[in-house]
Amino acid sequence: MIGRAAGVASLLAGFATLAIVLLISWDVIMRSFFDRPQLFVDEVASFLEVLVIFGGAASTFRAGGHVRVDLITGLLPRSARASLRVVTLTLAVAFLTVVIWVTTQSALTAFRYGRVSAVMLYPLWAPMLVIPAGLALMAFTMLAALVWQVRTALGPRAARDEVAQQSDA
Repeated sequence: MIGRAAGVASLLAGFATLAIVLLISWDVIMRSFFDRPQLFVDEVASFLEVLVIFGGAASTFRAGGHVRVDLITGLLPRSARASLRVVTLTLAVAFLTVVIWVTTQSALTAFRYGRVSAVMLYPLWAPMLVIPAGLALMAFTMLAALVWQVRTALGPRAARDEVAQQSDA
């Protein structure tokens, strides 16, 4: 289920990328050839960029596309790598929990005060909620990986190592 949600979010991020390209191309054509700049494009493209970044985060983690430092961890024994991954995933989930809380509070504050964008007066709370939603999906993905990694780290000694993300998690 988490994998499916991450895939849908990633697909939405891909469509958002396409929309950004089309909107900016439209704006350039209208501005360059017809002297009619499209004011909404700057704001909408910025909102869509938020979706691209935070919508694709969980899928990137599942695919193993995150940054890793294997220089030192490659020298560690397999059981130590398994334990280190448990620690780093735990820290990551804790950090994401704090960031999710703060960004949710920020979006709720924007909703309560009726904050809107500067040019076209779009409500800001909607794109602001994309940030904690994408991070929550990433946190659930990491939590699933953490559960799997803890099972492996506590399992038979021969099987202790870092585990790849499970496709059905």
